[in-house]
Amino acid sequence: MSEQLGVLVEEMMPDAEAVRRRLAFLEFGHTDAVLLRQAHDGLERQAGPVIDAFYRHLGSVPELAGMLADKVRFERLQRAQSNYFSSLSGAPVDGDYVRDRVTVGLVHQHIGLEPQWYIGAYRKYLASIGGVLREQLADQPDLTWETYGALLKLVFFDLGLALDTYIRSGEQDLLRLKTYSEQVIDSMPAGVMAVCANGTVRTMNQAWCALLAVEGRDAAGQPYAAFVPQPQLRAGIAAGLGDPDYRQELVISAGADHQPARQLRCKLTRVPLDGQRMLLLVIEDVTASMEARAQLRASEARFRAAFGQAAVGLAQLSLDGRWLRANLKVQGLLGYTEAELAGMTLCDVLPQEERAADTAALHGLLAGDSDGYCRELRYRHKAGHLVWVQASYSRMYTEQDGITLIGVIEDVAQRKRYEQELTQMANHDALTGLANRALLLDRLTQAVTYARRASRWVAVLFLDLDRFKNINDSLGHDAGDQVLVEVAARLSACVRNGDTVARLGGDEFVVLLADVARGEEVAVVAQKLADALALPMSVFGHEITPVASFGISLYPKDGGDSQALLKNADAAMYSAKKLGGAQFQFYALDMNLRTLDRLKLEAALRHAVERDEFELHYQPQLDLASGAIEGVEALVRWRRPGHGLVPPAEFIPVAEETGLIIPLGDWVLRAACAQQVAWREAGLGDLRMAVNLSARQFKQHDLMHSVVQALHQTGCAPERLELEITESVLMEHPDAATLIMQQLSDMGVQLSIDDFGSGYSSLAYLKRFPIHSLKIDRAFVHDITTDDDDAAIASAIIALAHSMKLTVIAEGVETEQQLAFLRRAQCDQVQGYYFSRPLPAAALAGWLAKAPAPPAAAAPTAGG
Repeated sequence: MSEQLGVLVEEMMPDAEAVRRRLAFLEFGHTDAVLLRQAHDGLERQAGPVIDAFYRHLGSVPELAGMLADKVRFERLQRAQSNYFSSLSGAPVDGDYVRDRVTVGLVHQHIGLEPQWYIGAYRKYLASIGGVLREQLADQPDLTWETYGALLKLVFFDLGLALDTYIRSGEQDLLRLKTYSEQVIDSMPAGVMAVCANGTVRTMNQAWCALLAVEGRDAAGQPYAAFVPQPQLRAGIAAGLGDPDYRQELVISAGADHQPARQLRCKLTRVPLDGQRMLLLVIEDVTASMEARAQLRASEARFRAAFGQAAVGLAQLSLDGRWLRANLKVQGLLGYTEAELAGMTLCDVLPQEERAADTAALHGLLAGDSDGYCRELRYRHKAGHLVWVQASYSRMYTEQDGITLIGVIEDVAQRKRYEQELTQMANHDALTGLANRALLLDRLTQAVTYARRASRWVAVLFLDLDRFKNINDSLGHDAGDQVLVEVAARLSACVRNGDTVARLGGDEFVVLLADVARGEEVAVVAQKLADALALPMSVFGHEITPVASFGISLYPKDGGDSQALLKNADAAMYSAKKLGGAQFQFYALDMNLRTLDRLKLEAALRHAVERDEFELHYQPQLDLASGAIEGVEALVRWRRPGHGLVPPAEFIPVAEETGLIIPLGDWVLRAACAQQVAWREAGLGDLRMAVNLSARQFKQHDLMHSVVQALHQTGCAPERLELEITESVLMEHPDAATLIMQQLSDMGVQLSIDDFGSGYSSLAYLKRFPIHSLKIDRAFVHDITTDDDDAAIASAIIALAHSMKLTVIAEGVETEQQLAFLRRAQCDQVQGYYFSRPLPAAALAGWLAKAPAPPAAAAPTAGG
């Protein structure tokens, strides 16, 4: 049987030219083969269900049931049928393909498969595979019909080969095959009509009738116009019948009454059939696809409009990085027009240092490793400078361009500037531009780390300007700021690039010398810094020569970390100040102990007022002529728990420096006024109460309020309060001092210049001050009997005061000889240890009870 079959196959095999003509006749070409190969994988995945459905259908036909009863034959037929369906879309149409098709036709004849069942198999296959193609190519409706058409051509080619095998069975068999071929066509989902050259219908399937809503019975031989209600399509058919090479595609509307019109695409092609060139028409419903396209076009139009006018930069690039579109924002950002960018790639605007990272990110996006990417980077402007942008890219599909890259490009230059400014503000001093504490600590930590590895030194020079407060107070804060700026510039000019100059605040600066080879180098640099600062500078027309105290600590000798080095340099700086300033001191261990004691004192002093640890002692002031008590001077004392009475010389300077003198002074003023009233009400005399005003008290803006409040709350008469102000304080700002003193005098408060003779006050100012008395400084009184100069100064002060009708008080009287001199010089009042040390209020009350006779002289022990 196999030999006979082989002989028959070779006898019936058409030659290569005949195969070529048949394929050409069916217009099956390279494009059709490509379409089938592209659809092959999708069809293969659905081959199992299609074949199963195919044999279930065959099994439902009684005439075929006997052939399929044999399990072995059934499985062989299934495999053969599966291979055949696979080869339809996957095998090349060559000699082997033709031989297989002829063999299949002969085998089907041999097993008794009649033509109607053979053709029916193709119809079932085409009906099933049409649905598969529509599903597979749902997003590409144009390809659905083109691929289906390629499949039809190949099926018809196969049918032709099969028909060749059935010709020997007689003309009747051939007629049946043609009939079933028409059935295959009739089962197609697309509408098909073949029109003869004379304009009559050769064939028309049911799908055509359904799509055009026409009745299709007995259409063969009838004029085509009866089945084509659309004038446009009739005109196309007429044109096609007049052109032997006609090929056209039309889109027409069709639909029943009261129903939305459907859009039909019709392909018209002249093809040879039965010895004549007929016009073949194939129509399909493209309503859904056209609506989808319209929506897509509208969407793309909206996108293009929004794209061009968007407030952010938008760009579209090809997959190889070519610029396709760029909106106005991008054009402005890069300096190129859209036409100029069209001839460029993304790399053309990337500086060299950005290309590697950006190219890698784009490749990852194109490879599907990410859905998009966003980077901050720099693009090069057409003018050549770099601009900071934030670029975000993602993939996008459009009908016009396919898959492209869409980019959102934002100008972040201003934000970058803000970030740099914030970084500058966070790490630098606003006034001088020097490093601040945070940046200094960071660099100091780095320097220590390096020095530890390299066995090198690090030096920290902590400096504070001496008497800088005087500049602020006398010339104003603007002048002080100018001094600080100049100091910063001078310090910066004296150090290396790798060193750091920092301002910690106020007039405190730190110079960090990194990578020092020897400690001796530091002293040289410190002297260089001091010399640079000591050069005169002009500030608002005033010549100023700033000087500073330097404290120096060294790593590793004076500390192993940044905090320890700063603390110890600070301690050394305070030591330099205590030695008179304008010098530098290297850190020594005992400096921290002194600093610690001072910190403890300051902390205890802050709580002393609220804990009621202060008390007032009072020293009498006597009239030298009568010996009567004219008044008392209130002197503050601090009874510190665990330390006893702390001398004023220890805590008053700290109070002045920290500002605690203000609340302390207010307390002294109120307590002294209250005591004056208490003594008066106790019948101990309406004494004058003298209270010292510190420099900071005198300069505070609410001094008048504090005095008024003290008098009002205690009931003390203004004329019984005397405020003592040192000569040096008055001469700092004499005009302002005059105004304040006049306001106090107008209230009735008595005013006295304390420590007169030590401040070099001008007589012109002295005449302007509304004062009532002068106090001779104790320094003159102390040597008044042994030093002719002091004696002459004291006599001159007394004479001057009397000429101005001022009362003169000598303080610090400790001996009978001093008292005798003052009596001869006609001094008005005296106070000192010769009469009484400062006493607590209760002790002085007993003393007052014995007045007016003065008490026995008290032995001098310490300054009053």
